[in-house]
Amino acid sequence: MSALTSSIPTFDHDEIIQSHPVATLLIDRGAVVLFVNAAAEQLCNISRSAMVGRVVYDVIGMDRGYRQRMNDPDTSALFAHRAEIRIGGGKSIFVDMQMVPYGSNGHRILALVPSQSEAELMGGAIGRSGRAAGAAASMLAHEIKNPLAGIKGAAQLLARKTDASGERFTTLICAEVDRITTLIDQMEHFSRGQPIACAPINLYQPIHQALEAVRARQLPGVRFSEDFDPSLPMVQGNHDAMVQILLNLVTNAGEALGGRDDGVIRIATAYRHGLSIDNGDGRGRIALPIGVSVSDNGPGVPADIRDDLFDPFVTTKREGRGLGLALVAKLARDMGGTVQHVRDGEWTRFRVNLPAAQPSARKEPRP
Repeated sequence: MSALTSSIPTFDHDEIIQSHPVATLLIDRGAVVLFVNAAAEQLCNISRSAMVGRVVYDVIGMDRGYRQRMNDPDTSALFAHRAEIRIGGGKSIFVDMQMVPYGSNGHRILALVPSQSEAELMGGAIGRSGRAAGAAASMLAHEIKNPLAGIKGAAQLLARKTDASGERFTTLICAEVDRITTLIDQMEHFSRGQPIACAPINLYQPIHQALEAVRARQLPGVRFSEDFDPSLPMVQGNHDAMVQILLNLVTNAGEALGGRDDGVIRIATAYRHGLSIDNGDGRGRIALPIGVSVSDNGPGVPADIRDDLFDPFVTTKREGRGLGLALVAKLARDMGGTVQHVRDGEWTRFRVNLPAAQPSARKEPRP
């Protein structure tokens, strides 16, 4: 018996809970959140730092009956089927909620399991955004792009035969044709149904390339902050896609700061256990332990568009096209990953979660 017992390995229980796919929170006798795992962050769309130390029902909206029972230290157990809760951004979802006692000091474990429809919504939201964008791109490319070259050519011919006053209008026509062509080129990214080629890449190479391009624009009043994990393993991804993702996110962050003189854009990387997703491509759930985030201390995303943020044509910019974040979502999904938006205190954070390269192909990148 002693030989059998000695052969059983020891486990890091905190690591097990952190890696568990069920959203799990630890609360004390007063319902204050003490611990949150990665699955709970993903479900609630709220960062760990924004939840720990707060009363659980101030973070996760729930009916008065549940609040009263969680606030009662004598209530150690609770189960509710398809309970409606309100998560980050005010969105309502239905979950199976279970609370059980933990230890002898009145702490309790709260587990939140999305209903089947909600689980499908979480796993497929980015996929649906990509498919909707693809349909829109195919339609508009067919109807618009073909005549553009003829329109521009005709305008250029007219410019040779007109005076200075007429040239102003032909120049405007050519500029507008170029703008529409660029718009269509961006939209055609969505219509490509085949997956992009992915291979083990050093994440810091596209990060540095994107930052160099953005810094060349000399954003006034904006300071860049970097918080990199030097031991990050290789990512299974696409270099060019990652450059485009980071360019879009950092550019958006710079525009959100609006020329203020105390603006900060923070780029960070981290290895996080427990996050996985099923993209509906037949591969089952895929672990997404590698994260790169772009944060800014600007005013944040308006509440009325947060739920549709990654859909095409959703924007608050007067001259915006609403394609930047939709493209970010599609490229992340094409690499088997996801992108999340979180409002964390004064920070607006977009976090891209990606799969690690297979062990045989891994090398240790350096920032």
